Amino acid sequence: MATTPHEPVGAGLPDDALDAATVRDDVVASSALDHDVDLLGGPTRVSHAAPTMAVSDAELVHHPVGMDWPLFATIAALATLGLIMAFSASYYLAVHRFGNEHLFLDRHVQYLGAAAFALLLFANVPYQAWSKLAYPAIVVVLIALIAVPIFGVTRNRATRWLMFGPITFQPAELAKVVFVAYLARSLSKKAEQNSIQTFNVGLLPHLLVWTLLCGLCMKQPDLGTALVLAVLLFTLTFIAGARIAPLLFLGLSGLGLLIGFLIHNPMRSRRITAFLHNFEHRDSVGYQLWNSKLAVAMGGVFGRGLGGSHQKLGFVPEAHTDFVLAIIGEELGVVGIAFIAVCFMFILYRGTRIALSARDEFGRLLAMGITVLFGTQAAVNFGVVLGLLPTKGLTLPFVSYGGTSLVVMAMAAGVLLNVGRGGDPDFAWPQLPTGSRRRGRPGNTRVWRPAQRSRT
Repeated sequence: MATTPHEPVGAGLPDDALDAATVRDDVVASSALDHDVDLLGGPTRVSHAAPTMAVSDAELVHHPVGMDWPLFATIAALATLGLIMAFSASYYLAVHRFGNEHLFLDRHVQYLGAAAFALLLFANVPYQAWSKLAYPAIVVVLIALIAVPIFGVTRNRATRWLMFGPITFQPAELAKVVFVAYLARSLSKKAEQNSIQTFNVGLLPHLLVWTLLCGLCMKQPDLGTALVLAVLLFTLTFIAGARIAPLLFLGLSGLGLLIGFLIHNPMRSRRITAFLHNFEHRDSVGYQLWNSKLAVAMGGVFGRGLGGSHQKLGFVPEAHTDFVLAIIGEELGVVGIAFIAVCFMFILYRGTRIALSARDEFGRLLAMGITVLFGTQAAVNFGVVLGLLPTKGLTLPFVSYGGTSLVVMAMAAGVLLNVGRGGDPDFAWPQLPTGSRRRGRPGNTRVWRPAQRSRT
C-alpha cells in the first residue's frame, strides 16, 4: 500500500507490519548514527553486524600472567652466582679462622636447599592463604622480636638472632615479608570499605603497627630493617589510595626524627662522619667502606678473575655477607656488577607486571610490596658498597651469604610467583566437623548421626 508524502512511515499498515517497520527504522537510525549515514537523502543500508554486548564485571578482572619462568630463571641465576661468590669471598676467613676451607660453602649449600624448597612450596600455595594468616603472623613476629633482647644471641655488638639448637633465626628478616602481607590484607579491606583516605582508618592503624616493629628493631639495634619497613609502609599506602598530604607530613616528620637520632647516637654519627670524610677515617670507623670502594676500583671493567680478589684477605670485613658485591666487583669487574643490577631491574619489571595483572586488590598489593622489598634492599646494598650511602647492614637478596635472609627472600619470591599464577580464587581453609554433621566433599550429602539406643 503506497503512502502519501505527508503520511508517517507505516501509515495504513497492519499492526504486525507496523511493528516490523518501526524496528527497521530504529535499526537504520542506529546504523546511521554509527556510520554517519544521511537519513534525509540517499539510500540507507541496514548493518547486519552483531550487536555489541555489555562487558560484564568478570571480564574486566585482570587475568594472571601464569608461571613466570623468566622471573624464576633470574632468581635462580642470582642464587647460583651467590653460591659461587660466597665460597670465593669466605675462603680466606674459613681457612684462617676455622681451619675448614669449605665451612661456609657447606652451610650455604644447606641454606640454598632450604631456600629452593621454600620457593617451590610457596609458589604452589595459593596466595589467598596469606589473607587469613596476615594478622596472626604479625602477632607472632612481634612476640619473636620481643624475645630477641631477652633470649637472643649477640654478634658484633648486635642482638638480632634467636637460636633453636643448631638453627639460628633472625626474626627481623621475616618481619619484612609478614609486614607486607599485613599491609596488603588491611589496605585491601579498607579499600573495599572506601575508608582508605581517612587518616584514622586508612593510615593510623598501620602506622602504629610499624611503630611497634620499628621500636623492637631499633632495640637490637637494626636501623636498616626499620628503614625498609618505612619504605614499605609509605609505598603500599600510597598505591592503595591514601591521601598524599598526611603521607608527606609523616615522611618529613620521620626524616626529622631520623636526623635527630643519627646526631645524638654516637655510633651512628661516627658512621655519618666516616661516610662524608671517608679518606680521613679510612683507618678507623671508615675502614670497611674505604676497602669496599677500593675493591671495586681495583676490579676495573672485567675484574681480576674469579678467586683473584685481594681485598677479601681480611681487608673487607664480612666480605661474604653484606659486602659480597665488593668482591664481585673486584673479581668480575663492572661487568659483574652490571649483570646483577640488570637482574634486579628485570625482577622489578616482572614483579610490577605480576602486580598489575593480579586477580584482586590483595594480590596486587602483596605482589607490589614484595617487589618493592626486593628493590629497596638491593638499592641500599648497592649504595653502601659503592660508597653512595653510609654503611648499613643489609644483605643483597639471593646473593649474600646468610640463612634467614636467603630463605625468607626465596619464600617471598615464591609468593610473588603464585600471585602471577593466580592462586586459587575458591581457596578456603578446611573445616573440622561440627556437631553431629560431617562435612564431606562437594556433592556428598551423607549425614552422620550417632546410633540410637533401643528402648526395648
